[in-house]
Amino acid sequence: MVNDARLNRQFLETGDIDAFTRLFKKYYPTVYTYVDRMMQDHTDPAVDADDITSETFTKAFDKRKEIQEPEKLLRWLLKTAKNLTIDTIRKSRQQAKYLSIEPLGDPSVRERKAPFASSLAERYIDQTETDQHLGHQLCCLLSDKDREIVEFMLDGLSPREIAEKIDSTPGAIQKRWERLTAWLRPIGLHLDALVDCLPEEDNRKIMERYLDGQSLSEIAKAIGISVATVEERVKCVITQWKKAARQNPMDPISTMINVME
Repeated sequence: MVNDARLNRQFLETGDIDAFTRLFKKYYPTVYTYVDRMMQDHTDPAVDADDITSETFTKAFDKRKEIQEPEKLLRWLLKTAKNLTIDTIRKSRQQAKYLSIEPLGDPSVRERKAPFASSLAERYIDQTETDQHLGHQLCCLLSDKDREIVEFMLDGLSPREIAEKIDSTPGAIQKRWERLTAWLRPIGLHLDALVDCLPEEDNRKIMERYLDGQSLSEIAKAIGISVATVEERVKCVITQWKKAARQNPMDPISTMINVME
């Protein structure tokens, strides 16, 4: 995930229009991709990812004096975009219900949808830098065998091709992929917020480093705890995230917060 603390600080401290313009150009693709990913199952053309992304930056400019930590500005943008997207979709669904329209339940829409696994694999063939980074982060949450399958899928290999490589069957690969994406997808949509909602600061630091690809020994040295403790905490957090994603794929954050309370 790109993050320019110097540019963030310049914008927040001065409110300079030139800094804001450069900030907008730098982070727009990341925020837009995040919003667009959240909206992929929402078919209402009135809900526009570009509008939501633009509104996110408008809020950033209006509230720049309230944002205290420049290094976390990108995370603030993503959180704001998430909330705006959820609110926009909710309002759209309420309006559709009021008008007796069911855009999400339209059989013709369902029939046009490709299987999730296939569509996701196709999207990843032409990834942006942000998508690639997120893909690598999500792979950190997997076992070695599952990671191998996911990496093959993200490289564009078909279930048949993967099955030939790891001595399995196409059907088994497809089912495994669908089970994995059932919980990986909600986590991917809310990854930054899931890290932020961890109650213990050490766990937040551990997961941030772990998702950035640092080894357990590197994390242990940086945090000042044992490798065994780092490994135990990583496994515990991943288990919590998986459970929350399966229980509430639309909003795993609320599930995590409720459990911690």
